[in-house]
Amino acid sequence: MQGVDLEDRRLDERLQQVLSDLGEHPQLSIPAACGGHAETVAAYRFFDNEKVTAERILQPHFERTRERIAEQSVVLLVQDTSEMDVTRPQQQVHGAGPLDGGSRRGFFLHPVEAFTPSGLPLGAVAAKIWTREETLLELSPAERRQLRRTQPFEEKESVRWLEGLRSAREVAQQVPQTTCVCVGDSEADIYE
Repeated sequence: MQGVDLEDRRLDERLQQVLSDLGEHPQLSIPAACGGHAETVAAYRFFDNEKVTAERILQPHFERTRERIAEQSVVLLVQDTSEMDVTRPQQQVHGAGPLDGGSRRGFFLHPVEAFTPSGLPLGAVAAKIWTREETLLELSPAERRQLRRTQPFEEKESVRWLEGLRSAREVAQQVPQTTCVCVGDSEADIYE
């Protein structure tokens, strides 16, 4: 997290502590990983701070990844989407949205990850995080199809593939001595 700037030195330090706690115990809940009531309260206050955003936290990582890419002659920039399922049996996570028919809750992550041709991971260069709208569950299949046909491309979830390509192109322009190859699965093959 060298170079992170959350506009408050204490937040920068708290980020490193929270990442250390969670990294040492990735299988545990936040309270169990933090190791005490005061540390847990501090972690949740950190998460609730408006200065703490995914973009600000990831920015130093993206920059270091670009530095590693610049050391390579060829790099694969691979993009794909993952579901982050945070469904709970009792109280649902605030801010989580429907993943499929509404029975599972969570969010989506669409990173652009850099690899050498031999498969060595270099890090991420971009990431889009979003949740689906609750109102989509209220629509019939026919209404959802009609919405997809009439909705501007920029408002569709599939715009993530174009945004990933744009991120890959931006990286390629920043490291002109490296050949960057953007890779996506068959879902990236969209008309728009």
